[in-house]
Amino acid sequence: MAIVIDDLQMERLAEQIARIEGVSVTDVVREGLLSLAGLRGLSASKPPLRERLAALALEVDAVPPRTSADTRSDNEVLGYDEHGAW
Repeated sequence: MAIVIDDLQMERLAEQIARIEGVSVTDVVREGLLSLAGLRGLSASKPPLRERLAALALEVDAVPPRTSADTRSDNEVLGYDEHGAW
């Protein structure tokens, strides 16, 4: 079964979100419907755990690594000198 979006504004919005997120329009509509179903207390069958974990792994991999703005060593941060005293 296909879904036809007769509202041009909504179709463009779905396409923009898909482009920004790097997913298909189908994924955008699926996520939106599942989110709305959850808010309304409706039960939607979940994808298998393997698929959910794979999607989560992709999201985690996309997070850039954190780098500390403070370049001092641990001893410098704690205030120790070269002899281990404050």
